[in-house]
Amino acid sequence: MFNFIKLYKGLPKNVYILFWIQLINRLGDFVVPFLAMFLINKLQFNSKTASILVTCIVLLQIPGSMLGGIISDYWSRKGTYILSQTLSGLCILSCVFINNKIWIVILIFLSAFFSASVKPTVNTMLYDFLPPNKRKTGQSLLYLGVNLGVSLGTLLAGFMFNNYLKLFFICDAATSFAAVGLVVFNIKDEGKRNLKVNTKNKPGFIHELKTNYKITFFLFMYLMYSFIYAQNSFSLPLMLNSLFDGKGPVFFGYLMSINAITVVSLTAVITYLMRKKSSLINITFGGILYAIGFGMIGFSRHFPLFILSTIFWTIGEILNSTNFGVYLANNSNEEMRGRYSSLMFICYSLGRAIGILSMGGYINKFGITAVWPFIMLIACCISLTMFLFHISSKKGISLNF
Repeated sequence: MFNFIKLYKGLPKNVYILFWIQLINRLGDFVVPFLAMFLINKLQFNSKTASILVTCIVLLQIPGSMLGGIISDYWSRKGTYILSQTLSGLCILSCVFINNKIWIVILIFLSAFFSASVKPTVNTMLYDFLPPNKRKTGQSLLYLGVNLGVSLGTLLAGFMFNNYLKLFFICDAATSFAAVGLVVFNIKDEGKRNLKVNTKNKPGFIHELKTNYKITFFLFMYLMYSFIYAQNSFSLPLMLNSLFDGKGPVFFGYLMSINAITVVSLTAVITYLMRKKSSLINITFGGILYAIGFGMIGFSRHFPLFILSTIFWTIGEILNSTNFGVYLANNSNEEMRGRYSSLMFICYSLGRAIGILSMGGYINKFGITAVWPFIMLIACCISLTMFLFHISSKKGISLNF
């Protein structure tokens, strides 16, 4: 009955180290989640300026992620992580000693840029350490570490933000340095990656993207899934505000707590139950759960239905988060794995940005309740498309036109 508890046994030591690295990193990831409040409440920027600055942070993470992927492919995963995470921590720590708000913003920008370089590197190290049949389990463990860190870190950050602002920055930097220490002393270095040797007579990354329609299509589907998932942080709070007036923010906080509890309590269970299914089938089920979870919001008028909805789309999130990267790693060139991981992050960011911008205009024209049937329709379409993609892959049908 409780075999899922044994799911994470027998993995390489490096994978458990990566779990603790992710947990510690996200436990101390204070500044960026609270950035809007920090800019407005502490640095006295107006809402418009703060929104522009937050958008710039998001945009800066795209080249940061791509740079991290490229360097990890050309050089080494371990070296890229140590350099990027250390620079990110130093930038955040420097904010403690500076009073000029412009310089503080610049340092936060730089920290976000370097932090984005870390994200594809961690995933790439995970895929390097594990054979294809163990990558879903490893990805699930790291995903669990991230969410455990976020769940605990948000509580600590909220307390320090209001009472101990300097400690807020110091702890963010300290967890970065602690994670770097774990990498330095516990992760075995792969050594330098000589691209000239590894890729001699092989096509480049851009050429592979242009010719490998299978991977390009898969990345586009990831963008679409991200488009849908973005509604949990944009359209959902607007829907709650329209139904429950002043209680909207409180109810949204409850739903985010339910999301975190569901992730922490069900990730191992879902991974165990779906371990024998292919990644594409799991992603298909994830899309169906998005359709159900987000779709039912359209006719939900009582808060318990929103709780049920959140559980549905959160299980979809678990399936998608633990399978998208695994499929890409199993079907991509090893020498380009870092760049593919960074490209996934870029697709995720673009999907969220497009989802928020497009739904903003859609809501202005058709109203907030019209969002959910539309999102449900898109989720159904991409789930069907992903299932057909699975069938075509299984039968060996080429997507190269």
